[in-house]
Amino acid sequence: MALISERTRWETDNPFDDSAGYESDVGVRFADDLAPEDRRRAAVTYNLFQELWGVAVVKGDPGTGKDLFGNYLQYNLKRWFPWKRILRDEKPRSLFGSYTGLFNERVIVDDLRKMREITKGIKATKIDGVMDKIADDWIKGAGEVLLKNSVLYLTEYWRYCYNREPHNPMNKTMGAIQKTKRHLDTLIIGTTQLIEELDKRTSLPWIDWRVTCSRSHVNPTGFTYFVERVKYDRRLDILIALPGRPFPISFDAGKPRSEMGDGRIVIKKPQYRPETDEERIVLDVLKTGCDNYEELVDFLETEGDMSEWETLMVLKELGLKLPGKKPKFVIDYPCYFKVYNSKSVPQLRTAIKVSD
Repeated sequence: MALISERTRWETDNPFDDSAGYESDVGVRFADDLAPEDRRRAAVTYNLFQELWGVAVVKGDPGTGKDLFGNYLQYNLKRWFPWKRILRDEKPRSLFGSYTGLFNERVIVDDLRKMREITKGIKATKIDGVMDKIADDWIKGAGEVLLKNSVLYLTEYWRYCYNREPHNPMNKTMGAIQKTKRHLDTLIIGTTQLIEELDKRTSLPWIDWRVTCSRSHVNPTGFTYFVERVKYDRRLDILIALPGRPFPISFDAGKPRSEMGDGRIVIKKPQYRPETDEERIVLDVLKTGCDNYEELVDFLETEGDMSEWETLMVLKELGLKLPGKKPKFVIDYPCYFKVYNSKSVPQLRTAIKVSD
């Protein structure tokens, strides 16, 4: 029962490969319409993640912004490098924009079922070798077609390569994907609470970066992520940080982004009574039609006495649910928080001990 998809006539008839090589050979390509700042950030990210291929595991406690980082990175990579295929395991909100499709166990269920059928009746001592061969063959066929030149983002990464399910077909498939990450030109971003739950054979040896999440104590919507190169130490069974300082990536997930969607700040409750002078001023300016964040900040700085920080805090209090404050939802605007639905992400306890 073959798992490799049939090759096209062009692939079988053409004896040469004249496609472009890795971007290190042909030069880095960016989207043509990038602003200078976006171009700089794109170049930094491209070099940080070694030409956008490899495996990055994002770790952190609940609420520290693991999935926020994955969505932030994918959203920007598809803007900066529009020829990269964007694959996810869960649907984003419409604000995220276009993406290639989904990759998860439900999507490739038929192939995984075939893998299980092939291994029926095989001795337990031989299952690993057989499953590895099947997964490798899948990558050379259907898997390559699906994953080539992609950015793959997986929530709760441990579900795909759980160390307690070594013979799971999905575990074997992820192992084959990670082994051929360079050939596939694929950047894999996976989130997890505990790196120790990842399989030491199919996952840990192939991880290139560890991203540690941190949430600001001053700014309730501010996050910082520390990216470091790592290598798996088989003897100690841990990821060892390579020489060099962790690279910080910081952003305000609650700040309006004019490049998202139509970029407009919209008043949802026009009858709302402002509770402070600052709220009244911001809402009055918005009602005049000044609904772009940069224009709003510039107007209040030059014509009034509100700083960008004050304006931003008012917008957040009017539009977001902030810790310790009653949500108002008077306005709506595009920001990184709103490119995905955090409620759809599995909130699972992965730190349960046997004694519990």
